[in-house]
Amino acid sequence: MVKQSMTLSLALVAGMSLGSLPAVASAHAMPVVVGAFPAPPKGVGPGKLMVLPLRHEHHPYVVKFGRAGTMSGNSFYVASTKNRAYVPSIAGYTDVMDIATGKRIDRFHTLKGGRVAALSKNHKTLFVLSAKRLAAYSAKDGAKRYEIAFGGNAMALNRDGSRLFVGGNMDKTIAEINPMTGLIIRQIPIGHTGDMVFANGYIFSADMKSGVMTAYNPLTEKTYTMATPETDPHFSYHKIPQANAGFMQLAVSPDQKYVYAAGFSGHILRFSTSKPAYLGEVAVDANRSGPNKLSGLTVLDHGKRAISTVENRHESVEVDLSNGRIIKRLKDVASNRWIHART
Repeated sequence: MVKQSMTLSLALVAGMSLGSLPAVASAHAMPVVVGAFPAPPKGVGPGKLMVLPLRHEHHPYVVKFGRAGTMSGNSFYVASTKNRAYVPSIAGYTDVMDIATGKRIDRFHTLKGGRVAALSKNHKTLFVLSAKRLAAYSAKDGAKRYEIAFGGNAMALNRDGSRLFVGGNMDKTIAEINPMTGLIIRQIPIGHTGDMVFANGYIFSADMKSGVMTAYNPLTEKTYTMATPETDPHFSYHKIPQANAGFMQLAVSPDQKYVYAAGFSGHILRFSTSKPAYLGEVAVDANRSGPNKLSGLTVLDHGKRAISTVENRHESVEVDLSNGRIIKRLKDVASNRWIHART
């Protein structure tokens, strides 16, 4: 777990420090990466959202949500528009935060236990997912649109936003859902989804226990299964932090040609989306004296670089995706799920 900080003066890269929150948003949209600080599946959380501006002249900074040390500070997968972060908590409400100023814009009731969020393509509907249920809300005012009895820990929308796919580690299928109505169209026989992305017409589903990546084409119903070295024979869902391998976050290259996966083994794995295939992995050696348990992952610079969280070191690293070389260390910066946004 990342230690809570009451200030923004934590040491960062080579003597740099976490920056102060900007007073106002830039006149020009600034790309950032955001993610909630790590928290356990149940219980209290640190109530901190990490913001990583992707321009070198700006430093990472913390936005506080909920209340630290309570269930309102426990979130996992946030959603974002150009300048707002929707932060769901297991306490049963979502905070809407201004990313640039760190101020809370709104708060509305959502699913209890729901700490995974996604936005519709037009940013008008917020989806919140718990282990057992999915609900949809107006992103403008939090009005509930529907709630259904299918839960999990991963969501993905297809390219035009006409279908929402939901799965989870404990689920035997992925549900294909009409996001407008909540109607389950079909159950796809792919189980144990740790994370999921939609890329180049395929759903990619990662099974963190088996180390198998599955790609599914919803139009042709063709399935590709890809075994990888990302396996731990002693893996247990009840003791994930103790695992020596296992898929964590997936990320897609901007051109949709590749899917990447962060692994608890300390590797970033790469998959082709043209005809789904496993292409290999690169080692990220952030901790030469011990393990490198990678969790959060996002791709930068047209697929040349990535930022990944090294969970056991409570830090993140920027790496060269061609060889795993560490370009920069981001101390005291961590999230299990990074997303792109703009302020």
